[in-house]
Amino acid sequence: MKKLLMSIIAGAMGLCAMAQNVDQVGISDISVEKTDNGQLIVNMNVNQKQTSVAYNQQLVVTPYIVSLDNSQQFKLPAVVLAGRNAYYTSKRNDLYTAPDALLRAGKNKVYAYNTSIPFQDWMTNSVLGFDIKTEGCCGSASGDAFLPVADLNYAPPQYTASYNYIEPKAADSKLFNLTGKAYISFVVNKTAINPDYMNNKAELKKILDTIDAVKDNKDAKVRHIKLTGYASPEGPYENNVRLAEGRTVALKDYVRNLYAFPENLFETSSVPEDWEGLKAAVEKSGLADASEIVEFINSDYPIEKRNDRLRQLFPDTYPFLLKNIYPGLRHTDYVITYEVRKYTDINEIRQVFKTRPQNLSLNELFLLANSYEPGTTEFNEVFDTAVRMFPDDPTANINAASASISRGDLASAEKFLGRVGNNPEAEYVRGVLEAKKGNYDKAVSHFKNSRDKNAKAALEQIKNIENYKGAVSFR
Repeated sequence: MKKLLMSIIAGAMGLCAMAQNVDQVGISDISVEKTDNGQLIVNMNVNQKQTSVAYNQQLVVTPYIVSLDNSQQFKLPAVVLAGRNAYYTSKRNDLYTAPDALLRAGKNKVYAYNTSIPFQDWMTNSVLGFDIKTEGCCGSASGDAFLPVADLNYAPPQYTASYNYIEPKAADSKLFNLTGKAYISFVVNKTAINPDYMNNKAELKKILDTIDAVKDNKDAKVRHIKLTGYASPEGPYENNVRLAEGRTVALKDYVRNLYAFPENLFETSSVPEDWEGLKAAVEKSGLADASEIVEFINSDYPIEKRNDRLRQLFPDTYPFLLKNIYPGLRHTDYVITYEVRKYTDINEIRQVFKTRPQNLSLNELFLLANSYEPGTTEFNEVFDTAVRMFPDDPTANINAASASISRGDLASAEKFLGRVGNNPEAEYVRGVLEAKKGNYDKAVSHFKNSRDKNAKAALEQIKNIENYKGAVSFR
C-alpha cells in the first residue's frame, strides 16, 4: 500500500516535496468497510519507525471522505507524527487530543488506526483521501494537499439474472379439451329435442361449431365427447332424475346421428337438481336473504324434499328464484376431447404457431421458444401463449414468470408464480424476482430452497449476492 500511495503522489501529483513527506509516513493495510448497521469503518497501520521528521516538526495526516462532486466531505481523526520537541510541545499544549492520535515519530511501533463513522447516503459513491502537511516549530505549515487513495462504491449490486427455463415432458399423445355450456329448451315434462323450439338453434350451434372446429382441422381428430345434463330443482325429484337423464341422452343421440359418431365416443351423466349452480347464482344475486338461502342449501336437508322446504322457508323470494334463476340451471355442459398429431420440424411448428397455436403441445411450444434468442419479442411471445393455453400447468407458469422478469414485467411474474407451489423450480424464479426487486435477503432464501433441482445456478446466484459488501477500489 505504501508503494501504491507513493506511485500516485509522485506520478499524479508530481510534487517531490510531497512525495518525500508521504515516504516518511509508512501507512499500510488500508481497509474500508460498510457494516450492516450503517457504519463506515476505516482501518490502517501507521509504522512510526518509518517516519523521519525534524525534532521541531510534525507530519499531520488527516483522512477525509469526499463526495465525487466535492460538495460534501467528512473529516476523520488525524494522525500526527511528531519529532521530539514538536511532540512534547503539542502534548503539553493539548494541540492534538483524542480522537486524533499524537505519535512520536521514529519509535519502533506500529499504530493501528481504527475509526467508525455513520454512513451517509452521499458516501455511496465517494473517495477516501489524505490531507498531508508538515507543521514547523512556529506553527508554519507546508506541502498541504489532498491525496485520493481509494474510490468507494456502495451502490446496490447490479444484479444480473440467470434464467432457467424448464423443458416440459413430451406427452405420449396430444389431447386437448374444448368446453362450453348449452341452454337447450324442452317442452315441459318432455325429453325430445326440437331444434326449432325457442332458442335451440343457437344453443345447439354452440356444440356443433365446437365439433366442426376440430373436424375442420386436418391434424386433429375427435376422441371423446362428454355431456353432463343439469335440471332445475322444482318439481318431484324422481321426475327431475328422469328429465335430466333423458334430455342428456337425447342430446347425445342428436349429435351422434348428425356426425355418424360411434356410440363409444360418448360419455353422459346428469345432475337432477343443480343446487351448486343455484347457490352460486344466489351468492351473486344481492338478495336480502341470500346468506340464509345459501346456508339452507349447504345443509344436509334431504335433496328429495329440499325444493319444497326452500319454498316454505322463503315464500317471498322463491317466485324470484323460480322466474329469474331456475331457467339458467337447465343446461348441458360439454367437453370435446380431441387429439392432434405431433410436430417435430421446427419450421412446421413455427407455421402452426401462426395459424393454429392450439394444436401445439407445451413441449412443442418450448422447442419453438428455444429456436429464438432468449429475451427477444418472439421468445417471450411463445411463453406468453403457452401460459394462456395451459393456465393451470406449473411449468407453463414458471417459464412465463421467467420471461416476464426478463422484460421487466415483475407484476405478471408474481401473478404466474402465485399459481404454482413451492417446488424448487418455482423457488429459483422467486429468487430471481426478489433479487430484481432489490430484496436480496429474500432472494437468497428462495435460492437456497431451490438447490435440490438447481444446485449450480442457485449457488452462483447466492454467491453473487452474498459476496457483495460494497466495492473499495484503491488507486
